[in-house]
Amino acid sequence: MRVTKLAAYLGLGITVMAFVGVGMFIARGQSTAEVRPKCAVKAGEKAIAFEAVTVAGTTVRFPDDYKGKVVLLDFWATWCEDCRAELPNVMAAYQKYHANGFEIVGVSLDKTNQSATLQRFVQEHDMTWPEIYDGGYWEAALAVKYGVRSTPCPVLVDGDTGIVLGSGSQVIGPGLTRLLEPALVAKNKK
Repeated sequence: MRVTKLAAYLGLGITVMAFVGVGMFIARGQSTAEVRPKCAVKAGEKAIAFEAVTVAGTTVRFPDDYKGKVVLLDFWATWCEDCRAELPNVMAAYQKYHANGFEIVGVSLDKTNQSATLQRFVQEHDMTWPEIYDGGYWEAALAVKYGVRSTPCPVLVDGDTGIVLGSGSQVIGPGLTRLLEPALVAKNKK
């Protein structure tokens, strides 16, 4: 009988803790069904302009340097397994569409003092596009500006207008090609 009462009290305690946790989650203005986007920028919004130095020492002025192009800002990190899993898709799109005006700018969220690791990874995987890295990890300057909450966080941008064509999960997997193809067709008709 004692064991039964103890089990009942424990069950009630776990249930109460679950309700308290859900209540705290909802009190922060989020529902349990809501999924936080990977980054704060959304399709149709203006991309945040920036100037940054790449690991190769060149300066990127975004989006000004990309007139006539469609650009993937790829927020990623060498330690991110999902980023590594997405890399073949990104590479395939780059190889297929680069000649038609598709560019990539990588923004690494690797930790401090990981520049050599990043450069080795980029070289080993033949990632020939510019890479920006400041060692800030989740506080990397561009990640903060773009509200990056998880990686990979791709942001597809029209280089002429600076308008975001898609971001986050919209641009992962087949979504990249689905958004990229019509954008390049429209660019090449001009």
